Amino acid sequence: MHTTLILLTAAAIGMAAPALAQQPVRADTKAGERALLDENVVTVRNVTRAELVYGLPIMDDEGIAIGNVERVAGNDVIVSDGTAEYRVPFTQIYAFSKDGADHYASRTPKQKLHREPNAPAN
Repeated sequence: MHTTLILLTAAAIGMAAPALAQQPVRADTKAGERALLDENVVTVRNVTRAELVYGLPIMDDEGIAIGNVERVAGNDVIVSDGTAEYRVPFTQIYAFSKDGADHYASRTPKQKLHREPNAPAN
């Protein structure tokens, strides 16, 4: 009987453990304000098609410049570095805020994107 009581108590404590887990910090709290002042904090968000305007610089996750947005074509964002165009899937583009400014990046590294030479201007 004593063993059963110990096992039931241990099971009850084990099930309560997730409830005791740390709660996320909200930005509108003092802890959130302190966290956002940390220079290593970067806010990441999805982008809208309206944000992807001609000339917008896009980099990859490593900070390597891919090029500037030329146009949105279906589900791809066409980015040019002046010598070639790259088709970046729209779902791979994200925005991040650092040092008070928005930056745009691709989750796909430049090396893995298909390079299409620019067509000569007419």
